[in-house]
Amino acid sequence: MKSSNLSRWIKAIINTDAMTFEDAYWGTRPSASEAVPEIIRLLDKYEDPYTRGKLIELLGECEDKSVIPFLVNELQNPDESIRSWAKGSIEALERGEKWQKDPKYL
Repeated sequence: MKSSNLSRWIKAIINTDAMTFEDAYWGTRPSASEAVPEIIRLLDKYEDPYTRGKLIELLGECEDKSVIPFLVNELQNPDESIRSWAKGSIEALERGEKWQKDPKYL
């Protein structure tokens, strides 16, 4: 996926409109190796639980256990929903959750 496509996907992922997010989440994704560095960078930018939770969820599906320290750090977040997303994402990594959930992209 080209850089401009990655930027469009990220913009849709962090969008507060639920349908825009869902279309990006279930649609064609950039490779995890492309998207994960940007997702990690965005964790420093977004503090709101809604956006942060979405980003943490995606890290749990990236199939790269090197993100676990970022998720473990989120277990200390004062917001319970963020802690819950982090816990679920660590568990997803341990289960081997796939980056693209839509069966037509597997």
